[in-house]
Amino acid sequence: VRGHSTKYFTLTFFCTRKKMDVLTSLYQNDWLQGVVSFCLLVFASWCVGEGGEILGEKYDASIIGGLFIAWLNTAPETIFFISALESQNPQFAVGAVSGSTIVVSTVALGACHWIGSRARNSNTFQLQPPVKRQCLILLMSSTFPLLLTYFGFNLILGLIGALYYFCFLVYSLTSNQGISDKTDDIEKQLEEVPIRKGIGLLVLGGVLIFIFSKPFITSVVNIAAMYQVNAVLLAFFLAPVASEMPEILESISLSRKGNSQNLNIAFSNLIGGTITKTTLLCGILCWYGVAKGFPWVSPEYTVSLSLLALCAIIASSIGYFFHNQTQWHGVVLFCCFTVCGLLQYYFNAHPII
Repeated sequence: VRGHSTKYFTLTFFCTRKKMDVLTSLYQNDWLQGVVSFCLLVFASWCVGEGGEILGEKYDASIIGGLFIAWLNTAPETIFFISALESQNPQFAVGAVSGSTIVVSTVALGACHWIGSRARNSNTFQLQPPVKRQCLILLMSSTFPLLLTYFGFNLILGLIGALYYFCFLVYSLTSNQGISDKTDDIEKQLEEVPIRKGIGLLVLGGVLIFIFSKPFITSVVNIAAMYQVNAVLLAFFLAPVASEMPEILESISLSRKGNSQNLNIAFSNLIGGTITKTTLLCGILCWYGVAKGFPWVSPEYTVSLSLLALCAIIASSIGYFFHNQTQWHGVVLFCCFTVCGLLQYYFNAHPII
């Protein structure tokens, strides 16, 4: 009997230990960790966007409130970006800011052109003067990442980028010529959303971003090392989906309505977010590069930031110089994304040594 009991307890202990090993391996699995953290980051970005929109309806009229809401709209990608730099993964940060900028300025804006123009009888739409000025500001800001590719990490460039972004915010909030969504006034009156819901969504989204940014970055870097792929390449394709998907889907939803007001709002949101990347995020990259002593990796960093600037220049030029926006402008932007994706793969398919 004692022999059977010993065998039973030994077998039970072995099975329990085996289950623990399986759970541990699942937790340590980079693919599982990456997928779970990726999904939670998408949800967190949606929470921050929804919370910012709710509070924006209440407080966006004041300058201080407007600055706060404008920061909330860029919070997910900024926190995500800084987390990569803090975890000593500048290659992921460069790929993320490059991918986010290129996806927004080509795929998202291209979708707005294609869907919005086809939803109208005239098959064209015009951008309002405030949005055209945003396009001009983006066009001017595109010189900053180009200077970064020439000078490398530079503290003065970082300060100029942050100052340019701050001036853009102040100008946008004090010009008093913004775009108001008059078509949705009735819906807003019919449905009053409690402020506490907006605050709750912001807190939940912020906490999730803080918790799961680092696991996602770590898993992507480990997978890149496992398959001998450059982390810049994976970040280029994955980071935009994690941080930008809710904003892109919202802009596409506005474009489907087909009226000029909603199209201008969608366009303005995407252009404003792109300005954040070409100025503030590139400025933060400069500061961390100098403070942490990150080496400048060429041609990976040079190619990524050059493509970032090129797509921003093309998108802003279409918006500023063309009176009528058509579906063919969307086709041009889609082609730009295809070319940039191929170039990123060509230059970044190999791991950084």
